[in-house]
Amino acid sequence: LAASQTAFPAEDQSADPATAREANTTSTAPDKAAQTQRICIGVGVIAFSGSVFWALGRRRPGNACIHLLTFLTVAALGLQSWNAVTNCSAAQQLLSDFSSAAVLGGVTTGMLLGHWYLTTPTMSIRPLTWYNIAIAVAVVLRLVASGWACAAAGIALPDTTQQMWLGIRWAGGIVAPGLATVMVWRILKHRNTQSATGVLFATLVVVFMGEMAAGLLEQNTRIPY
Repeated sequence: LAASQTAFPAEDQSADPATAREANTTSTAPDKAAQTQRICIGVGVIAFSGSVFWALGRRRPGNACIHLLTFLTVAALGLQSWNAVTNCSAAQQLLSDFSSAAVLGGVTTGMLLGHWYLTTPTMSIRPLTWYNIAIAVAVVLRLVASGWACAAAGIALPDTTQQMWLGIRWAGGIVAPGLATVMVWRILKHRNTQSATGVLFATLVVVFMGEMAAGLLEQNTRIPY
């Protein structure tokens, strides 16, 4: 046995770069997931604390919580995007994830802000106008990210279901919020905040459908359409 081991030594798998990279990724995956989980727990705690501060009228700690939430959510999303297993570059994945988050966050926050006008109808419409502009910018970034994916990977998907998901992705996640910003902009000219809020509410449902279709498509193809 000793002679056979000397004549035919065991193959050193650590010398294979692909095996080493795979082993390194497997070993560090739980650590990366744990980091993201800890950040998300921190986000939940700070969000609850911020709501308490604002309910008590404590403006300074409330603003501090908003800044902390922004930093932690950007860090969590960036960490998740950087470690994602995809068939595209890291820059493309980061642009895709951040633009999707911007569209979803902008439409959701704009819709919630619009409901505030029901109790405070004399409030200035400048905040709602600002969010409408932010949604428009996010839609443009989302359009660039999806166009980049389509140009790099093509749109000739082999499966009919995937083609349907791609259509829902573009119709619900890009075209619908883009048209909604134009509608809200025209409605706010007449200070009709209730109608603008209704448009944003309907847009939110469609955007969620578009982003869920994009998530399913990315899970199957590893391309952030």
